[in-house]
Amino acid sequence: MFKIIKERFGKFTKIKIENSDTLEYISIIPEFGGNVNEIVLGKEGKIYSILDGYITPLELVKHDYFKGAKLIPFPNRIEDGKYSFNGKDYQLPINKPDENHAIHGFVWNKKLTLQKKESRDKYASVQFKYIYDRTLPGYPFKTRLRITYYLITEKGFKCTTEIKNIDSCKIPIADGWHPYFKTSGKVDELMLKIPAKYKTDVDLRMIPTGERSLFNEYVQLAKIGDTEFDTGFPITQNDGSVTTEIYDPKIDLKIKIWQDTGKGKYNYLQIYIPPSRKSIAIEPMTCKINGFNNKEGLIVLPPNESFKASYGVSIE
Repeated sequence: MFKIIKERFGKFTKIKIENSDTLEYISIIPEFGGNVNEIVLGKEGKIYSILDGYITPLELVKHDYFKGAKLIPFPNRIEDGKYSFNGKDYQLPINKPDENHAIHGFVWNKKLTLQKKESRDKYASVQFKYIYDRTLPGYPFKTRLRITYYLITEKGFKCTTEIKNIDSCKIPIADGWHPYFKTSGKVDELMLKIPAKYKTDVDLRMIPTGERSLFNEYVQLAKIGDTEFDTGFPITQNDGSVTTEIYDPKIDLKIKIWQDTGKGKYNYLQIYIPPSRKSIAIEPMTCKINGFNNKEGLIVLPPNESFKASYGVSIE
């Protein structure tokens, strides 16, 4: 049996989808961009909290490392916050001042409106809506966003995102998600499998050089050890979906993060380990780093057209 529960989280609201039979649940904070703050899934009668989210509302507002954030209309960095589109130049606000870049879009702290709730035998879902009305300098394009979060029996968490162009001109868009996963300790002891064997080469300001390098150490499960990650990967396997795996041998737990691939879907992946090394970010993205400039993976939507794709998380 599924329940959809509304709770307080400081001045914010927390929406929980809970399976009362298995005790699995997910939690979303709609006033903060639909932030996915908790994913708790079950295996063999035991539940595991696998997301490194924000414990207090103060931590959420501080928003270190963009934990659980939705990255619209662009994930990752835009060099110097500048880009050109349809013959016009635009300047986005700089929110990564140490690098002088715009980063991770602007939906991550916006209030989303609950549109629909659904509870069935095998799943429950909540859908949120957000209208962007050209209010941010550097992005004068009107869009409608719908995000639907699911908790599915024996399949885990799923998110489906739809972005519609409700403007009168073509618009550039991209999407991503920034979850951090944790298990029983530091990530150094975990094993990782990446659905890619090349990495995107970047310069000292983390902007792609246009080259890529062989990076096949994790095409099969391999120990993370002291490997540093703030690394982008192009996904060349575009036959429906790909999966990144994290395995904790200490507790025999595997986390599987899948993403739709194919034309106009999540054909890029960013992996990042923060300095604490207590969690690892596995970030599905529709475009390459600096995608508004290099155009690799950039989605251009004509009026009334939509982008729609999904990603999700399961354990075994």
